[in-house]
Amino acid sequence: MVIDGKSIAKEIRDKIKSEIMQNNYKPHLAIVMAGNDEASKIYANTKVKACKSVGIDANVFYFDEDEEKKYIAKLEELNNDTNVHGIMVEMPLPLSFNKQRTYDIIDPYKDVDCISTYNMGRLFAGNPLYIPCTPNAILYILKNLNIDFTGKHAVVVGRSDILGKPVAKLMLDLNMTVTQCHSKTIDLEKYTRQADVLILAVGKRNLVNGDMIKDGVILVDAGITEYDGKIFGDCDFDSVERHCHYITPVPGGVGPVTTSMVLLNTLEAYKNAIKNTYRERS
Repeated sequence: MVIDGKSIAKEIRDKIKSEIMQNNYKPHLAIVMAGNDEASKIYANTKVKACKSVGIDANVFYFDEDEEKKYIAKLEELNNDTNVHGIMVEMPLPLSFNKQRTYDIIDPYKDVDCISTYNMGRLFAGNPLYIPCTPNAILYILKNLNIDFTGKHAVVVGRSDILGKPVAKLMLDLNMTVTQCHSKTIDLEKYTRQADVLILAVGKRNLVNGDMIKDGVILVDAGITEYDGKIFGDCDFDSVERHCHYITPVPGGVGPVTTSMVLLNTLEAYKNAIKNTYRERS
């Protein structure tokens, strides 16, 4: 069965919009990006459109690749702006930027994608302020299936700090046994064929095909690759679909739910602000 990410995303957004309207909330998200990556500009504008659809104010600040100092100054300015409740760094950052320093400048209570060392530490300690948006989207999709995942074998392909590693942690929280694969894994198929839940988070088209999975697997494809003007995930969808109990398509699967998680975290950041919790560091 193909999971309809757009339908799930709409359900989340409807709840967010209702809460904002009922309470007359005024959340504000700032998106900061550097460079001229056209896909990133599209993603940023998509987030702005989604924000406005639920009553969240949002704007994008653009910088050139050689404007790291100005970029950092803007982040610091946004940290101190009480009218801004969420800050999001639009990926990818230019190679010349010091990525971790950039992430760690963001006020943790405004870090709605959970990319700072502080917030990632809280996540792995089991006491998160926010859950990173794409991992949280994957978690939400799985929970929405109403399946008991206790004892299931989850295989995560990908080990990035902002997706592969945190989503593996979230699968552990569902009481699954987790195997994490990556670019140096020998005989990837050996592991993907064992998966009850297979999560792809690499960004490599056709990385996994139908011969590499077992029947009845739940496959969540969070990979994104642009090829010949089209968007693809990490799996060869046509060859794997018939083997899957559930599968997320690309596009239309994890992506729309991830955008909704941006909205949800921004709302949570706003509620943190109105509860005067900004400077608490538990």
